Amino acid sequence: MGRQACASSLQNLAEWSCMKFILTVDTEADNQWVPGLPITTQNLRFIPQFQSLCDTFRIYPTYLVTSEICDDRFAVKLLTEYWGSGRAEIGSHLHIWSTPPFEDLDGFRYNDLYHGYANELPETMLKEKIDYLTHQFFSTFGFKPTSFRSGRFGFNETCANILMQNGYLVDSSITPYINWSKQKGLPNGTGGPNFVYEGVRPHSIRNANGSICEIPVTILPTRFPFTSSQRLTRLYSSLQTSMAGKIMRKITFGSQPVWFRPFPYTTIGMLHKVLKTAMEMNLECVTMMLHSSELMPGCSPYRRDQKDVDELLSLMEALFTLLERNTIESCTLSDVARSMR
Repeated sequence: MGRQACASSLQNLAEWSCMKFILTVDTEADNQWVPGLPITTQNLRFIPQFQSLCDTFRIYPTYLVTSEICDDRFAVKLLTEYWGSGRAEIGSHLHIWSTPPFEDLDGFRYNDLYHGYANELPETMLKEKIDYLTHQFFSTFGFKPTSFRSGRFGFNETCANILMQNGYLVDSSITPYINWSKQKGLPNGTGGPNFVYEGVRPHSIRNANGSICEIPVTILPTRFPFTSSQRLTRLYSSLQTSMAGKIMRKITFGSQPVWFRPFPYTTIGMLHKVLKTAMEMNLECVTMMLHSSELMPGCSPYRRDQKDVDELLSLMEALFTLLERNTIESCTLSDVARSMR
């Protein structure tokens, strides 16, 4: 859907200049949904077309890069140019299976068949990996990263504490209403974190080491009665992996809450409803995420061919048009964190 189609099919939102739009890109190796494949980074060659679209609408992405991206000369040159010209932020993205150090145990080897969650790691190893990634980033780009996201959203208080020690300003790993604990991570591990009871607003995480701003990925209810009750939304979310929850989702309320994310089934109407809910809640910002591999045909399960990628870019153009029409400005993760401080 292009600009004219978007303009004709959507009603104007109310003026709401204070809320910001944050676009985050998990910038990583090709097809990380298939563990054990050779780690390649061809998808980075497809970023310029995406960045050009962002430039047209004055959208400033935050590219969150993994360890392997720091070793890719093309990616480093490209992202350094975007950062140096003020067109994007570069932050760090932890994949524990591609970030040293490693151990010769299942789930702890380089490019392991098990893609674990950071929250499953012993604290010492987690600290070593975050320290390594942060120092590698500094050696590569010449400045320390201030924004962070954990791979597979594997985040907990220990991770936050280590980020504070490394001088990060902001994390964006929390996915409100989502329970990842049933998802497989390390062998005999605990799985991912449970974010069902996490809030949707940016907030500070504080301890003796200082504080860090948490800016969650935007996931919001868009249908009554969930829009009127956070407690009901959390209850419904906690049941979604059960048989009862699946039946309720199928015959009653559908998929709630809604990710502010361009899945293959996502429509501009769905994104519009999330924005409307965010406006009614007076949220400080809305945060979208996608993977760099989604920009390359056949490089992720979400975008299997060129037609799928074209649909993604058209959806993003329609969203950017909606934001522009309603004077919603784009900011990076660190920009918003600094303004909140």
